[in-house]
Amino acid sequence: MDANLRVIGGPFSEKMIEVPRGKLVIGRAEECDVRPNSEFVSNRHCVLFLDNYTLSIRDLGSKNGTIVNGRRIGKGVTTLLHDDIISIGDMNILVDLSRAKTGTELADSETLPPVSPNALQATGVFEGDTLQAEIPGAIPPPASPSPVSAPLIPIASPPPTAEK
Repeated sequence: MDANLRVIGGPFSEKMIEVPRGKLVIGRAEECDVRPNSEFVSNRHCVLFLDNYTLSIRDLGSKNGTIVNGRRIGKGVTTLLHDDIISIGDMNILVDLSRAKTGTELADSETLPPVSPNALQATGVFEGDTLQAEIPGAIPPPASPSPVSAPLIPIASPPPTAEK
């Protein structure tokens, strides 16, 4: 998975930040990977984690907190989705996990394997019975129950309320 952060407001506005595999630390301290110059950002504000499957974020005990989609995240790890908005101090960031960057584009119809019109023949689907053979030790399906007619129970409408 590839991830990019597009800064849509505040310090670094209109910049694109590529998230590397592993971690990306945001804060004002020298050892941080992204260092917005803002009094609203803590020295070690938050960290993003990227692996093959997910992008997640964790607040590092910042004074002003880390906001994802308008909600302050707690001390745990929060998984980020495409188009989530992260607010760190006065910096607003759009998460970009678009498929074009991951190499998982959908295949063209020309590259898909052909499907034979007879692909479901002999599977029992056409006869309405998919059980083809007895499996030793398997519990047999129950016999078809005879139809039971249950009386319909009318649903009563709520009693009218007296207007005041």
